[in-house]
Amino acid sequence: MKAFISKLLGDTEETQLVSENRFLREQQFKQVEYIRRKTNQLLMLMGTLPIRPEELDDDTLIETDPIGTVADAFAQILEHEKELNERLRMAHDEIQAILSSVGVGILLLDSSMQIQMYNQKIVELFPLNKDSLIGQTCCHAVCGTSTLPADCTFTRILETRRPYHQSDWVQSGRHFDVAGVPIKNRFGEVTHVVLAYTETTSRVETERRLREREQICLDVFENISDVVQCVTPDGSFLFVNRAWRELLGYLPHEISALKFWNIIAPECRKECMEHFDILMHGERLEDVRTCLLSKDGQEIAVAGQINCSFSNGKPIATFGLFRQLEAGHETPQAKS
Repeated sequence: MKAFISKLLGDTEETQLVSENRFLREQQFKQVEYIRRKTNQLLMLMGTLPIRPEELDDDTLIETDPIGTVADAFAQILEHEKELNERLRMAHDEIQAILSSVGVGILLLDSSMQIQMYNQKIVELFPLNKDSLIGQTCCHAVCGTSTLPADCTFTRILETRRPYHQSDWVQSGRHFDVAGVPIKNRFGEVTHVVLAYTETTSRVETERRLREREQICLDVFENISDVVQCVTPDGSFLFVNRAWRELLGYLPHEISALKFWNIIAPECRKECMEHFDILMHGERLEDVRTCLLSKDGQEIAVAGQINCSFSNGKPIATFGLFRQLEAGHETPQAKS
């Protein structure tokens, strides 16, 4: 009876041990599978192929601690990313500093015309709201309209995929010089456009006033009785007045084909060329006396003065003002 009970108890203990071992193996299998699954997940995140069972068995998998190894690798990657982000931040700050220091307004637009970056100067040039500027379209922010203007630099660059320069773009009565450059991807597609705005209103107004004053001067010279001629360094006529045309008999359209030595009497040309060279070196000639040659070959005695205008040290044109001498008045050779 006791032996039977002992045998019964022994069988029960053995069964219990078998059951516990099975449970432990199942738990170990689950743990190994969990480690393998998570390791593969981490490896795939890193861009590495997963571990196959034939490459690393269960026992070796636990001993090598792949999660710890991958975790260390991730730590290194994150540290590298941190350093890279810091360099990118510094590069961004440097770019912003450069953009802020230039005297032109700059916009960076994506291919849908939305603003991605700008500098402080663009905010000064146009009444823009900095808080909502990123993401706005250029035509809405700068032009104040929802439709593309006919002279849109951005549209021209997208169409041609080439840089474009617009020398006199007018917006709300103000004049701008606009230059645009496309940024392309490796397929040649335009992904972004950089636009640079320089206000030229002051220069345009100054040029307009200068043109008005120049026209007034031309009107005065055109209507005086003295003979006036303006000659470029190559001898072409830049301007002659009505008295000059009437005295020499040339029509306005004929003057562009002339050089100044064509209207000098033959006996006066040599000394006239010498004096022209003197003018090119900055000297002024007073009491110049010479003979002009009219279209019909008549020699006409004149006297006057000539000076030369310069820009950046280079001669631009001579300006001569003459009066016709009375018949019989002595005229020395070639003082022009």
